[in-house]
Amino acid sequence: MRSSSTSDPATAARSLARIVVVESPSSFGIARAAYKKLFKELLEKAQPITAENVDDLEAELMFAEVEAAKTAVRIAGPPVHLAGEPWLVQQTSSTCMSTSLANATITLDEPWFVEDTARRVAQFTAHVVANTNAFGKPGDYRSVDDLFKYLEAGKLKELPFTNDYRVRLTNSLIDVCEALWTGKSRLVVQRRAHARLAFGLALDDEAEPVALMRDPMWPDGTGHELVSLEKLRSEFIWSPLKKIPRLMGPHAFEKLTAEELLGHLERYDSMDDLGVDCPSALVYRAEDAPPRKAPPPEEPPPEVREAHEEKSA
Repeated sequence: MRSSSTSDPATAARSLARIVVVESPSSFGIARAAYKKLFKELLEKAQPITAENVDDLEAELMFAEVEAAKTAVRIAGPPVHLAGEPWLVQQTSSTCMSTSLANATITLDEPWFVEDTARRVAQFTAHVVANTNAFGKPGDYRSVDDLFKYLEAGKLKELPFTNDYRVRLTNSLIDVCEALWTGKSRLVVQRRAHARLAFGLALDDEAEPVALMRDPMWPDGTGHELVSLEKLRSEFIWSPLKKIPRLMGPHAFEKLTAEELLGHLERYDSMDDLGVDCPSALVYRAEDAPPRKAPPPEEPPPEVREAHEEKSA
């Protein structure tokens, strides 16, 4: 049963549509600003936010963000990036995440994968597995967080890649739609310990935007499924609100104000990686990637590092 403290989602969506329906090439930016404003308004109407109404609030916010993203795409027009039917590779063993990263770089025109593609993808995924942390993960499975650390550490330079790549966490459907619409990046997601790749945006027969998604368990070759924005947002893009119920209970918070909740959410927005908790990230060529939210820690001087290693030994 929907909480009476939150407004009707259809009314909220119509209100949002009135804000963003303007003739502007910046429709995604306008949608982002409008949704941010509505996000805060809905939090204020829902307070006090408790374990009982936070799920209803998340559903309402999800509905509003989907409508905002759809409106932004309608105003922008057909995607300028035509994804086509790229030839992609099937995972071996449990390398679904690293295979999805490889397939993302294929759709970003990585020259090293043009020839002998399947063998080179297998070489790449083995390198990812060997250079990331296996603790607590089944087989050769790796998380979005592992990809982030692998790429930031410069490990890709140990292979003959032509380009360099980065991943950036995302919990914004609007950002994802803009990235896929322009072709600037691709989306890798993990759900129930299985990864997938969204490599393009298209309009279906009813002119509704849909994501082109590839499951790495499919055989080598072309092929994808069409995923609605509703499904993309609800099942694949991580929402920090889903962590809030963990903060509540008899030994934690009984309730939160809108300001307190925004404070918790802003903490997540300021982080570059969230371990296995964040299952969605955009893959960019390094030169196109947004800067890190926090600068990487400085390396200690060699003498300090050597002293630390001796102490540890």
